[in-house]
Formats: sequence, structure tokens, C-alpha cells
Amino acid sequence: MKKQLFAITFFCLCLGLRAQHTPVLKLTSEKLHARVREWPYPINGITVPANAPALMWPATNGVKMVLPMESGSAVPEDPGIGNVCYQVMLAMDTGFTRHLIKSDVQTWAVYPLHQALKPGHWYWKYGYALKGSGKWTWSPVYDFVVDTRSAGTKVSPPVDAVLQRNEGPHPHLWNLHSGKETFYKNNRNNPEAKQFIAFAGKLMKAPLPDERPVRQIDTAGKSGKELDGLMDRMYHDFGDKVGDPVRNLCIAYYLTKDKRFIKDAKRRALNLLQMDPDKNWATRSDFNNGAVLEALGWFYDLGNDFITAGEKTLFKKVMIKRAKKIYDHLPNRFELHVCDNHVWQITLRNLAIGTVALLGEVPEAKEWFTYMYEVWSARFPVLGTTDGGWKEGNGYFSVNFRSVIYLCQLFEDFSGMDYFQLPWMQNLPYYLLYSFPPSGTSTAYGDQWEDLRKGINAGYALFADALTYKLDNPYLNWYVQQIRAAHPAFFKGTDDYLFFRLLNYTPSRKLKALSPKKLPRLRVFNDIGLAAMSDDIAKAGENSCSYLISNPFGSSGHGHAGQNAVTINYKGKTILGATGYYSQFSDRHNLLDYRNTRAYCTILADSLSQKIGEEGYGWIPRSISGNEIQYALGDASNAYGTIKSDFWLDRFKQIHLEPDAANGFGDPGVILYRRHMLQLDGGYIVLYDELEAKKAVKWTTQFHAPFYTVVAGKTDNTNRQDFEVQTGTGNVNASVFAAAPLHRVVHDQFAEPAVNWMKLMDGNRLRQYTNQWHVGITSPPAQKFRFLTIIQIHDGRTEVVKTVSNANGWRQVQVGNWKMNVQLDGNKPAALQVIGGHSFFNYGDLPVNFLGKAFAPRVPGSSMLLELQGGKVARQEVVDTLPDVAKYDVQ
Repeated sequence: MKKQLFAITFFCLCLGLRAQHTPVLKLTSEKLHARVREWPYPINGITVPANAPALMWPATNGVKMVLPMESGSAVPEDPGIGNVCYQVMLAMDTGFTRHLIKSDVQTWAVYPLHQALKPGHWYWKYGYALKGSGKWTWSPVYDFVVDTRSAGTKVSPPVDAVLQRNEGPHPHLWNLHSGKETFYKNNRNNPEAKQFIAFAGKLMKAPLPDERPVRQIDTAGKSGKELDGLMDRMYHDFGDKVGDPVRNLCIAYYLTKDKRFIKDAKRRALNLLQMDPDKNWATRSDFNNGAVLEALGWFYDLGNDFITAGEKTLFKKVMIKRAKKIYDHLPNRFELHVCDNHVWQITLRNLAIGTVALLGEVPEAKEWFTYMYEVWSARFPVLGTTDGGWKEGNGYFSVNFRSVIYLCQLFEDFSGMDYFQLPWMQNLPYYLLYSFPPSGTSTAYGDQWEDLRKGINAGYALFADALTYKLDNPYLNWYVQQIRAAHPAFFKGTDDYLFFRLLNYTPSRKLKALSPKKLPRLRVFNDIGLAAMSDDIAKAGENSCSYLISNPFGSSGHGHAGQNAVTINYKGKTILGATGYYSQFSDRHNLLDYRNTRAYCTILADSLSQKIGEEGYGWIPRSISGNEIQYALGDASNAYGTIKSDFWLDRFKQIHLEPDAANGFGDPGVILYRRHMLQLDGGYIVLYDELEAKKAVKWTTQFHAPFYTVVAGKTDNTNRQDFEVQTGTGNVNASVFAAAPLHRVVHDQFAEPAVNWMKLMDGNRLRQYTNQWHVGITSPPAQKFRFLTIIQIHDGRTEVVKTVSNANGWRQVQVGNWKMNVQLDGNKPAALQVIGGHSFFNYGDLPVNFLGKAFAPRVPGSSMLLELQGGKVARQEVVDTLPDVAKYDVQ
């Protein structure tokens, strides 16, 4: 295991990690988030951020550490991974005598502490043994500190107390055993409940489904991976199609007490029992198998009084079989993954509902529930920590919505712990607001982002609306209010969150809404590496929103190799951003273009992509929000190099593709890539790139217009290259400056063509993958290099970008009411100043004279913003700050 270190550079002097006053922090870790846990947590005497941390450690097969693949991987599972058990010891001394806590023997590699620890120094270790051997091997002793400031934090109860609290007859789900009468009475006059009951009445008239495909696709001549993909596509959503009616009829029965509904639910559930995944593709996939299990769980629990003894035996037999298809591959594997997507997205919810239905009747259900509760307690939210963000971007976040809502509700019902009060949940409304404004569009990052190109959709609208039932946030209420006014059709009919609304319905509910107009125009989500800027977040459909993306998670899962990428949206449209199409998770177009750095508005070094995988990470060290200037700094210095992730190397191997230089992968030797981004009042975006490699390379700064045409501009100076984006919604020009001649290429071709071989549809039409426009501006070979980019977005004509002076790499530029001083010679200290009538931004060792007064940075190398506010000069000065993962979860 490579030791994880954080080097801090200041005047070539290496200082300790906790010298946070040092301006520039350099991360030298190979990865911040391992795809599969490779080191224990918490260790090295860190002060943990909570008084009941979850202890986590790498998996073993009983002989050595193993890195298990995710569910459904083509890589065979280690045969010993399911034959191991663990135990944990924790105490306030290394001899493990003071305040000793000792776990039961378990088969999974997490141990959430369901009790508040006393403030002070704690020591812990874990042991492992082959099942039944009695021969324990113990880890070294690790340590951490609990601070007095974390005292009083509410802690989730232990699983034994949770199970005991929920013993009793059916129904077990949703607190309906004790709350079914309240549910019935609360909704008697609920207009939405009445509408749903009418819908359920029509549902009973529908014929029983058979196992025919949801859509027909010609598979003649197809084989292997391509055939499997097409077959999955043919039956995609089959499980929901046949399972949702069972759930809906159960709900209708509890709303009305009308036995017709539950009897028809039974008729349909008995039909599902006959569907055999071993004989037919219809319910074979993980999603379809899970959906059928969930539907059976709904009926078995809510309709238990209507099942005969013989039928119960059959239900349990089928449900156990389907549950084991999910559960048997989870312990000592799933909990270790940074995110096993399919499980977190859908099948964990399916298994949880099926398991709760069987508690008290099937012995295995207690183990299944215990495992899920412990992993949920230790890991949720899996792709965020506290800032409310989701590291895979807006597109695939939506696939997790139902599980986020219903698992929080389910585990709250069972434990009494309100998971909607977690810091991540409390910050989630701001992530929705800033990353996907109600009248704007998304960040254009990650898989399926392009499906959001038309702006907010029903999925986001209904998820946000569901959150209002649990989160007391006036900005969230405003967000939903705005969507409801613009898209009333989103809120009509039956949807996935209707039952959640019925559960939490109160007739007297009144929501306070507050416009975000007075919120800061910049918000940074450091955990996921997103800086979101806007002219006015309350009117995103009328002005500019811009984003800087530099992700500490790297490009794992549905994330992309787009560190230090920028996205610029105007009037609710993506003007500059990512390109390509989610044709499939890892086909040629995905790996060579869509997921690749080639598809993003960031830098290529010698035409090579950033690393695909957790190792290709970035982060956002600095940000400042002012009145006229919004500023963020992204660091992608660790993003480049050869691909090392076994998971992604296997994906290349599966399609017979080499991740080599011929295909745009390799190590260009990049050691520095820091991108300063400023959004200025008046419609200007400024980028200043600091670049360095171990050897001379060609640096290419890229820009992409996924929905518009790009036209090259004319220039009489090769050190400057211009281009225009023809949008129809405004005038967009960009000027790129350097201290050396630049070569510009404008074209509309993908590096690898996009082919809709999965036969994806837009409604009733086959989805079309049209070409998109790209700009690449390349330097001559240079070890150190700088770019300055000025992008203008205006309703009217754009301004002339004037060069006031240009000598020895030092360039002074003026555009509109803004002046810029910048050092473009890579061999000289980096410096940037942006000066307006009431604002002065400074980075670097330059004289600062603002409104006739001299200022100097308190810390050399900082970023400083001066602003005239109320007749006085307000000052903000920042240096690098680490993301939480680098503060707490280090090896």
C-alpha cells in the first residue's frame, strides 16, 4: 500500500500538514477515495468530526487484503471473500482495558459506533479469522481523538434495540402496524389520495402481465457483451412495470380499507411468483429481480392477513431466492466500495423492503437487516459527505432519488433516527439550487448529463418536492414553488414519491418560501469539487451560471475525467461544456470521448487524457464570493498519468481496447495544473491556468459547444486565438492569450464516433447522436506554460478585448469596464490582477493600489479580493484549504 502523504510547498520549504496558514498545499496521494477501501479509518490520531465514528478497514480473504469488484463485474470474485469473519476492539488505552467496547463476530468490514464516545484519545484494532477456525489475526493498533465539541450529537441506536423495537405482527413497513389508522384518517380528505384511489380503480382492470419484452430489439447475429446489453435493454424497467401495480394496490387498500384493492394486489403478486429468472430474461437482471422482490415484499407485509399458510410458504421460498441473489454478494464487498452503484441506486432499497417484510419469519432476514442497517449507518450518504453534493453530477444523481427518500424513511421508522437531519441532507437543497436552478440547466458533468439539456425535469421536481416534507428550508420551498409555477404538469398524476407524500401528509401544512436572491452568488461544494457561480441564482434562466469542476473522487463510477473543467450556461442553455453521449457505460465512444478529458473544457497534455479512475482526481483549494467578482481555484495536478485502476483496465480489456498513447492515454508528466476562474459582473468569465510538467509538452486548452456552432475568429497575433459560439440566445466570444504562438483547431468530429448500438429511444423515436463542435488551442512544447482566457456573454454585441501592453510575458488587457494584468511567461512567478470600478482581485506578488491606497497580501501567494462596500474597503483573503477527505480519511 502506498503511503498517503500531503506535501505543503511554501518557498520550497516543506512544512507539516496542519500549517494551514501556508498558501499552497500540494497533495501527493495517489488517490483520495479508493474505489475499494485500502486503509483503515480513523487512524493516525486524527480528531474525528463526530462522537460516534464508523470504524472501517480493508477486506481480507483470510490470508491477504483483497480489493473486491463491484456487483456484476466480469472479474471473478475471490472465492475466500465470503469465508471470513471480523471482530473489533476499542478502548481508551492501548492495553484495551479502559472503557472497552468489543463487537460481536460479524462478516462485514464496517463497525458503526451506536454510542457516543467520551472525549479523549481512543485506540482500536480489528481481527479476522476464517469462519469456524477460531484462529484470529489482529491488525496493528490505530488511534483517534474525540473532541469535546462533538458531545451531544444524536447517535443512532444499536441494531438489537432497533429489531426489538419493531418486533410484532405485520405490517412492519412504514410504521403502518401502529400508524395505519392515522394514515387512513389523515388522507381521507386529501385530494391527491382521492385522485390516486381513482387511478388504482382503473389499475385493477388491467390484464395480468406476462414475460414479454418491454421493447423489441433485433438481436440477430449478436453475441457476448453486445447481446447481453441488448437483452437487458429489451427488458429494462420490466420489474417496475409488473411490480409497481402491486405496491399501488396495497397503498390503495390502506387508504380506503376496500378489500378489492388488496385482493387484486394478491392476484398480481401470485402472478409474479411464477416468473422464474432462471428460465426467462424478464426478471433476471439485478434491477428487475430486485423490483419483483420489493413488490412481493409490499404485498407479503401489507397484505399478510390475506395469504393462506400454503401461499406464505411459496412467497417465502421465492422471496428468499430473490433476496439471496442480492445479499449473498454484499458482505465483505459492498460496504468497502466507494460506491457500488446498482446496489445504492436501487437494489439496496429492494432488499430492504423485502427483508423487513420477512422479519420474524425467515431467520436470514435478521442478518440481512443487520447488515444493511450497519452499512447504512456507516456509509450514507455514499457519494457525498456533508456538503450536500453528489460526485457523479446531476445526471446519475436522479437514479438514486427514490432510494434516498425511501431508505431514509424506512431506517428512520425503524430506528427513530431522523436521517433527513444529517448535514448532507441539510445542505442538499443548496446543491439542487446552485447546480440545477429551476429556470437554468445543469453542470454538464458525468454520465447522462445530456438528458438534462432542456432544463429541470419531473424527476428533479418531484424529488425536491418530496424533500420539502422533511426539510425545513425556505429556499428549497422556493425552488419547488418556481418549478411548480413553470411546469404544473410535473405534479399531476401518480409518481414514485406519492406514497411518501401520503405518509407525511398533514392537512394544515404551510411552507415558507424565500427567494435565494440574497444568497451568495458563489457556493462551493468542496467534498465533490464543484464551484457554482451565477449572476443571479434566482433568475438563472435570464443570465449566466458557470461552474468549475475538480473532483476529489476522481473519475470513478459515473464520474468523468474532467478535472478543472468549466461549464458556462446562459439563459438556461449550456453554451460551453461537455460533449458526447452516454451510449453505454464503457463502450469505445464512452472511453475514448464522452468519459475522457477530450470531452471537457479543460487541458490535454501532449493530447493525453487525464486518468480514468479514482487516481485521476482534483480539488478546489480556494474560493471567494464578492459583489462583482466570484472566484474559485481548481487543482488538477494529480489528474494525469497512466490508468492504474484494475476496474477500468478490465473495462478496456472487455472491448479489446488498449489505454495507450495511440488511444490518448499515458503519462505526460504533469506536476502542476491550477486553474483560477472568475465570473465578473457584466457577462465575463476569466480563466488563468498555471501549467507545469516534468518535460516539455504541448498544452491544449479545450472548449466544446454541445448544442451550438463554433466559428474561428480572425487574429493578427498568433499569441492570441479567438472564437465565437453562435447560440441564438446571446453573443459569446472567447479570447485565449499566451506568451508563445498558439495553434487553433475548430471542428465538429468526435475522437470516437457515437453509435446508438443500444437502440436508445427519445419517446417513440430512435435517439440521434449528432456531431458537436470543439475548439482546441495548443501551445508549442513547453515545460511550464500559462493560458489566459476571457469569455464574454452578452445580449448585445461583445466588447473588443484590447491589449494595453505586452512585454516579457507581462500582458495588460482591457475589456468593457475591466482591466487585467497577467503574467503569461511560465518561467516567471504566476500573477493575475482583475480590476473593476469597485473591485480589485489580486493573485501573486504584485503591487496593489485600490482607490488610491496601497494594500499588500497578509500571506504571500494568497488570493485577495478588495471591494468598496458602503464607503469602506472590504477585504477577503484566502489560501488553500483541504477537502474533508484529506483532513480525516488519510493513510
